[in-house]
Amino acid sequence: MQWKIEIGYKPTATDAMGQGIEKDIEDLGISGVEHVRTMHIYIIEGEIADYDIENICENLLTDRITQVYRHKGSLVDQKDSGSWVVEVTYKPGVTDPVGESTVKGAKDLGINGIKSARTGQKYVIKGKIQEEDIDSICKRLLANDVIQNYKYSKIA
Repeated sequence: MQWKIEIGYKPTATDAMGQGIEKDIEDLGISGVEHVRTMHIYIIEGEIADYDIENICENLLTDRITQVYRHKGSLVDQKDSGSWVVEVTYKPGVTDPVGESTVKGAKDLGINGIKSARTGQKYVIKGKIQEEDIDSICKRLLANDVIQNYKYSKIA
């Protein structure tokens, strides 16, 4: 079974990475971006029960003070309507040290059965920007084409 976990910042917490990306997009000469929100993605494969995924999320992956997680569905919702969502993940065969640490950390929690864990980033980019701008942002800022894949879509 495959589990996809998204970890983002609570509305009361500062998303410093998102703020930095907003500035970097502006430095690229692309205008119209109002806000960027970032999330960590964990894709965990194996025979793991729902309560073990909850344990991993709460005790290994999330800072309960500043972050929220979701492993059923997405943190992206109706309030993000009209925004672009971008996912960046490692290409197959590329070493993912955070993914490897996640497997080790789960074992340290007494959770066995994980076959693999991969990581990535998700970005929600709000503003009046065109698809060609998003593609340029991905290529020039968010993804390293040699080791990473990216995909994007507009939230209806």
